[in-house]
Amino acid sequence: MNKFSNKLNIAIVNVLNKRKKYAMNKDLNGGFGTADDYGGSIFSSMIRLVKKKSVKLPIVGLATLQAIFKEQGHKVRYFEGRLPKNEFDLILIYGTIVDYRNENRICEMLKGEFPEAKVGFIGPFPSVMPELFSSGDFVVVGEAESFFIDEFEDIYQMKGRVEVNSSTDIDKFPSPNFDGFPIEEYSYSPAISKKPFLALQASKGCPYSCSHYCVYGEGQGSKVRCRSPEKVVDDIIYIQKRYGVLGVQFRDPTFGVVKGFIDGFCRELNDKRVEVEWGIETRLDLISEENILQMYKVGLRNINIGIETNDVEIAKSNRRKLVEIEHQERIIEFCKKLGVKLSAFYILAYEGDTRKSIHKMVDYAIKLNTFLARFAVATPYPGTGFYEQLSGEDRVVERDLEKYTQFNLVHKHKNLSQMGVKNLLNLALRRYYFRPSYFLMVIKWKIREFWS
Repeated sequence: MNKFSNKLNIAIVNVLNKRKKYAMNKDLNGGFGTADDYGGSIFSSMIRLVKKKSVKLPIVGLATLQAIFKEQGHKVRYFEGRLPKNEFDLILIYGTIVDYRNENRICEMLKGEFPEAKVGFIGPFPSVMPELFSSGDFVVVGEAESFFIDEFEDIYQMKGRVEVNSSTDIDKFPSPNFDGFPIEEYSYSPAISKKPFLALQASKGCPYSCSHYCVYGEGQGSKVRCRSPEKVVDDIIYIQKRYGVLGVQFRDPTFGVVKGFIDGFCRELNDKRVEVEWGIETRLDLISEENILQMYKVGLRNINIGIETNDVEIAKSNRRKLVEIEHQERIIEFCKKLGVKLSAFYILAYEGDTRKSIHKMVDYAIKLNTFLARFAVATPYPGTGFYEQLSGEDRVVERDLEKYTQFNLVHKHKNLSQMGVKNLLNLALRRYYFRPSYFLMVIKWKIREFWS
């Protein structure tokens, strides 16, 4: 990989917006970013405060990029919540939908301070809407890791739209390097309780039809690219030795979708005697009691699952394939008894949703009573089929893309108003989290974790 005669001085910048009073995680939502502004009620304000203090994730792709540059022999430094002070040849800024104005402002500032440097943007959202990032010298359109491994030869390539033509085997990626990252600040509590905490990625891509509205499938593609179980376990060992990591959340859209991966991964963890608490995101129809138990024995403690709706017809009209109900409920109960936390994701204001269907969905969420429940609003993201559909019907009414946070209704819904959806979101949060049975469940989990 060391193909450069001229070594560069490179800065990687993750811009933080300290003016925002809610949690903003730029690696979530397929790298478009999320901003957890639930509204102004006392209940939503309490949850917003807890979320801001307890959930902060690193951007895994930036750690991978740093590792790539180091392997190529370049000098590279990472900046998060602070800005470069020295001269650099190349400055890469991660761009998002939830903070693109601030990111452009920082870019203009850096260009003024370092006129000799090439300053520009990387990330899934700039790849979809590069025109919003005109403050930079360039926008890398496509996967930055692939570009800098396969196609980057000279700094003079970095101008205008830099189109990426390759899709690298991610087994070729080095273990992500988190030097300079504020590791002590990262957390995924209460889903993963152990710290120091970091995130990793074992695969990219998602083959499921929910790519109609989900940016993961559109941005990463339907073809799944997976690291070998050996490489993934080596990644864990590397970050444990280098940073003392005790907790890991995998950022794969559907962990374990490649046949045989879970068996191999668990075997590697066991054979190499790796002790770590870890979590995944997946579909419940990809896993069984047998392999949940298998994963639990080597550290699995959290599973994020997308339930989204319990209405079969609404799911069908939104091209969402639901997990068979009996299997879903059986797996959820098995996880609870075993000691694996479940974080269930639900979506309000799907096409066809009504107040009645959303109330029923919240009833179902309460019935399942998972450790965490996340209620979000259906959002037509640029680049998805859902956005194209609604744009063609002239129903996209919100032009301020920073409001595409997953908690605002940004299009004209056939049955629900913007304020009505905001009220339903607040109602869902209040009904789920502010009930005695939920508090009792959390206390039981805390006692369980203490004794284990």
